[in-house]
Amino acid sequence: MDGITVITSRRSGAGHLFALLRNFEAVAPSDGLFADGGQDAGGRIDLFELEARAGQKSLIVLKATPALARDTIEAALLGRPGMRAVFVLRRQIDTYVSLVKATALDAWRDTDLTPVRVKLDAGHFASWLDEQEAWYAHWKSWLERRALPAPALRYETHLTLPPDAVLRRFAATAAQLGISLRMPAALPFAGLRQQDREKAVALKVKNWPEFSKALVGRGIEKRAFGYPV
Repeated sequence: MDGITVITSRRSGAGHLFALLRNFEAVAPSDGLFADGGQDAGGRIDLFELEARAGQKSLIVLKATPALARDTIEAALLGRPGMRAVFVLRRQIDTYVSLVKATALDAWRDTDLTPVRVKLDAGHFASWLDEQEAWYAHWKSWLERRALPAPALRYETHLTLPPDAVLRRFAATAAQLGISLRMPAALPFAGLRQQDREKAVALKVKNWPEFSKALVGRGIEKRAFGYPV
C-alpha cells in the first residue's frame, strides 16, 4: 500500500492537516498511532494498513516527530515499501510560542489560548532551535542521500487556507510523489479549531522587547523568524 510519512514537530499545524485528510475517500490518516511510543512500530503499521485495506483505502498517512527514535522512523516508517515523505513546517518562533502556551496550560486542543501571554527565555529557545533544526536537517539529508523527493507544506501559506484549498494543496504535493488523489465532493470532517487567533507574535509574549533584544544579541533572530529547513 502507498504511504506518506509526515515529518514534523509539535505545534506545526500537522494535527489540523490530519483531521482534514479524513475527507479523502482513499486516505487513512493516523497522527496518533505512536502517541504512547514507538514500541513495535512495524507491527502497529501492519495492523493499521490491514484496517485501511478493509476500509477500501489506498493510502496511509502517518506522522513522525522527535518523540520517535530515529532508528524506528528509518526502519519502520521511511524504510517501508511504498512509503514517501512530506515535511510540514511552521515558522520557528510561532511554533515555539504555541508550544510554550499549550504547555503552560496543558491545553493542546480546543482551549482558546488567544488571551494567554507567556514569558520566554532566550537561552531555552536557542537550545530548542538547535534541536529543531537538527531534527529536520537529519531527515532532509537522509532523503537527499537516497535521491528521494522531500516536498514541504508550510503552515503559514498552505495550512491556514480554507479546508478545500488545504486539501488541494496536499493533493498537489502527493502528486509530486507519484500519488493521485481525487478531491472529495463534500467535506464532512472539519479541521481543528485554531487555538490562538492573535497574529502578532510580539503580543503573545510578556517580555517581548527583552526577548527580542536577546535574539539579536545571540545572532539568531533570522533563524527564529525562518523555517528549520
